[in-house]
Amino acid sequence: MPAQRSHELEPAEERRLYYEGIRLFNAGEFFEAHEVWEDVWHMATGRKYKFYQGLIQAAVSFEHLRRGNRRGCLNLYRTCVGKFDDVPEVFMGLEVLDFLRRVRAGIAHVLDDPEAEVKPRPEKFFQIELQYDPFASPRPTDVP
Repeated sequence: MPAQRSHELEPAEERRLYYEGIRLFNAGEFFEAHEVWEDVWHMATGRKYKFYQGLIQAAVSFEHLRRGNRRGCLNLYRTCVGKFDDVPEVFMGLEVLDFLRRVRAGIAHVLDDPEAEVKPRPEKFFQIELQYDPFASPRPTDVP
């Protein structure tokens, strides 16, 4: 369980960071997305703490793929999956199982073939699309 945070994250700031991370991820700027999501993760609590950590690790997995780092890509992917264990199927507007399926598809060639060249396949990258705005229309399950 994460330690208590020294101050709470204002909803407007959380919204700004969450959406900025999504924008960067969708632009293929995975390292930058991870940096932005880290800012919100450090102040998150409960389910959101692991949720943001999972998003960060998924983005970094793609960044390791881009850099040709097989071990980093696989390790971050494997740890990111478990971060979503305790979140509902749809959390913070994100369809979690679909997100994980698409992340896996993005690195499948490296996961499935230890001899595969470790390089990105841009056609396998995807856009994060939320089912709803978790800040304008939060669901009861979106609370920490």
